[in-house]
Parts: sequence; C-alpha cells; structure tokens
Amino acid sequence: MRTEFYDEYVEVEDSHWWFRGRNVILPALLRQYLRPPIKILDVGSGGGMIASSLLEFGSVTVCDVDPRCEEAVQKRGGLTFRYGRAEAIPFDDRSFDLVTAFDVIEHVEDDQAALREFVRVVRPGGGVAIAVPAYQWMWGRQDEISGHFRRYNQRLLRERIENAGLRIQRLTAFNTLLFLPAAAIRLFRGRMRPEQSSHADDLVKSDFSMTPPGPVNDALATLFAAERMPLRMIDLPFGISLFAFARKPSAAA
Repeated sequence: MRTEFYDEYVEVEDSHWWFRGRNVILPALLRQYLRPPIKILDVGSGGGMIASSLLEFGSVTVCDVDPRCEEAVQKRGGLTFRYGRAEAIPFDDRSFDLVTAFDVIEHVEDDQAALREFVRVVRPGGGVAIAVPAYQWMWGRQDEISGHFRRYNQRLLRERIENAGLRIQRLTAFNTLLFLPAAAIRLFRGRMRPEQSSHADDLVKSDFSMTPPGPVNDALATLFAAERMPLRMIDLPFGISLFAFARKPSAAA
C-alpha cells in the first residue's frame, strides 16, 4: 500500500461502508466452521477491525508488516501484535487453529509462498480463511494505491489454495449487490484520461473518499451487510470480492 494512504485506511475503517459490511459478512461466513474457543492468527490486519471481530471465536494474534498496525490494534484491546511478513510468519509450525488473511495475499508478490506459510503455522485439521478482490478486468487506481499485484477469479484462487496443500470447503463471491455499480465506475475510470478529469487530484485519491460518513455511506453498509442472509444458504456467483475457507488435512487423512 502507498504509505500516505495507510493512515486514511485506519481512520475510515470503523466508518466506511466497505469495512463495515465486510466486518459483518466475514465473521458470519466463518461461524459454521468454527468451534470456539480457538487460537487465531490474523495476517495483514491493518487497523484491526476484523481482528477485533474475531475475538468472538477465541484468542487473536495480529501479524502485520507495517509497525503502525501495532498502535492501531492496541487501541482496540484484546489483541496480541507480532511484526512479520505473510511470506515469513514469525511463529512455529502448527501454532494456530485458524489463520485468516482478508484482503492480504493480493498485496504479496509471491502469494503462493504466503499460502504455504499459512499452512505451516496452522495445525492439522485447522482452517485457513481468505478474502481477495475479484476479477482482473476490474483493475483500477485503487488497486495501484493499495499496492496490489493482482485480482483473482475463482479458478485462480482455487488453484493457489489447493497448490498450498489445503482442501477447500467453501469458495464464494460476495459484495454482489453492489457489483454492477462498482464495476461500471471501475470501467469508466479505467477509460478516462487524466486530462478528461475535472478534478485532477481525484486521480491520486483513494476510493474511500467517494463516500464520506453520512446517509449514503450508512445505506451502502446496510445493503452490503444484508448479504449475510443469502450467504447462509448459497454461494453467490459473482461479486466484488471472493471468500474461501479451506482446511489443512489432518494427520490421519
């Protein structure tokens, strides 16, 4: 991520619709697979919003490459911080029951190495939960600002996860209700040349600045979070993001 935007991400994490909806959806997707209390490692936690929500399942250790994350998660309380990279996690083999990496591996040039590390530090029979941005054709300036190397389709994400030695139990899209307007905005901006923008400085702003706190932001958060209901029963066929839950084979298996 571009350094100048990290503080913005931490600042808007509790208010922006995307973070708020995601903070409802991801724990809801995990509940059917977990038997608390468990020991969790959350990789790439940013401001710690999702890590805090995982406390309902057990103890949570945060691992992040940016030392500013430590200050952010300490303000939330209940979390343990450890500095480290996704490709070189500073814990022993089989240290955790669950590893989560939500919107993380797209930031890692060697995403396969990161996934192998997740497998190494999770116990046999334990889980790995991943969320990533979907569809390379939706690539835009937000991906560049965020320091992404790629976006994923289901085939690519499945391939990466299975190549790491995990067995997928669920793979679904989410953030589906807002997919069409988001895709239209991405495609429009991708075709706009800098001189066509009436606000040239928009080209260096993150997408989070488009929806400041207020009624529209609240409505979008509610709409996004509403997807937790259909996701209890079905996999969604398309969306802005993808979610996968996989398990490390047990010793017996």
